[in-house]
Amino acid sequence: MKRFNRERGKKGEAVAEKYLRDKGYKFLERNFSTRFGEIDLIFTKGNVLVFVEVKLKIGEDFGTPEEMITKSKIFQIERIGEIFLKKNKEIAEKYDSFRIDAVAVVLDGLGEVKRINHYENISF
Repeated sequence: MKRFNRERGKKGEAVAEKYLRDKGYKFLERNFSTRFGEIDLIFTKGNVLVFVEVKLKIGEDFGTPEEMITKSKIFQIERIGEIFLKKNKEIAEKYDSFRIDAVAVVLDGLGEVKRINHYENISF
């Protein structure tokens, strides 16, 4: 089950990465991990560093990917983002600010993208 979730996560990240690149975002890093968790994707857009949480669901019979983005998840990403900035001082100095975005991906039963939504600067 874990392997299936990891493979599904990679598929969602690949879809989100292509989507954001197509929107003009510059890719920086994938799966930045700490003992607190990980940030799925890191991009830049203009003078902003963007930490991206990707949520993928196959169908929406049992809820939407958006419902999986909680206050505690956003807090966790903020914490990991601060660690990223401390470890990468040259990157931190290069950008005016950072924000957290979310990309929600829904696939149909055949694995094709049914919908994709990008939420900028999410918070609670």
